[in-house]
Amino acid sequence: MVADRWVARTAAQRLSDRLACAAGLDRSPTVDLGGFPVLPGVLTGELGRVSVRAADVTRGDVRAAEVDAELSQVRLPGEQPARVGALDLRIRVGFDALPGTVGERPVHYRGVGGLLAVETTAPMAGQQLPVTVLARPAIDAGRLTVTPTEIEVLGMRRPAGAKLVERLTGGRDLSRPLPALPAGLSWQGVDVADDGLRLRLTGHDLTLPGGGDGRRAGTCGGN
Repeated sequence: MVADRWVARTAAQRLSDRLACAAGLDRSPTVDLGGFPVLPGVLTGELGRVSVRAADVTRGDVRAAEVDAELSQVRLPGEQPARVGALDLRIRVGFDALPGTVGERPVHYRGVGGLLAVETTAPMAGQQLPVTVLARPAIDAGRLTVTPTEIEVLGMRRPAGAKLVERLTGGRDLSRPLPALPAGLSWQGVDVADDGLRLRLTGHDLTLPGGGDGRRAGTCGGN
C-alpha cells in the first residue's frame, strides 16, 4: 500500500508537470489519480480516470478562477506524449473577471434565476436611477454572447428594447471572444451561478503536445 501511494504521487506529479508545461501554466495543477491500486496502471502506462484542478488561469480575454477537468482513458507511455480518450472540463469565471465598465458606465454583476444581471445607473426622469440589465449568456461560434432580455428599473421589469439597450450600453457589445481551442476540443455551453459564469467544454482523442511554452528546452516530457 505504501509503495502504491508513493507511485501514485510520483505519477500524479509527473502528469501535473506535463499539463502545466503543455498549457503554459504558472503553477502546476493538482492531479488526483484516485482509485486503488494505481501501481498496475502506472506500470502499463494506462492511468484510466484522472481529476485535475487549476486556479487563476488566464487565456486571451478569459480569466478563470478555477478549472476542473475529468480525464478518462489516460495513457502515459514513458517519455511519449500523454493521450486522453475523453475530457470534460468546467471553467468558473468570477464576476470580478468580467469588464468593469460598459459604454463608460461602471457595472456590477450577479446571477438572478439563471440570468446574468448587469447593474448600473442611468439618467431617467431627470435623476440618476439604478438600472439592471438581465441578459442570457451563450456560446456561439467561439464567442461568449450576452443577449439582454429584460430591463429592471425601480423593481419594474420591461422587455429589453434595442434602443434602450443601446442607450444603456453606449452601443457596446457585451459579447467576448473565447480562446481558440486545439483540435479535438469544443465549447459546450455556459451557465450563470451565484459566484460567476460556468463554462464547459469537452474533448475526445487528445494528445498532450511534447512542446510547451518554451520551458524545459521546448519539451514537456514527451517527444
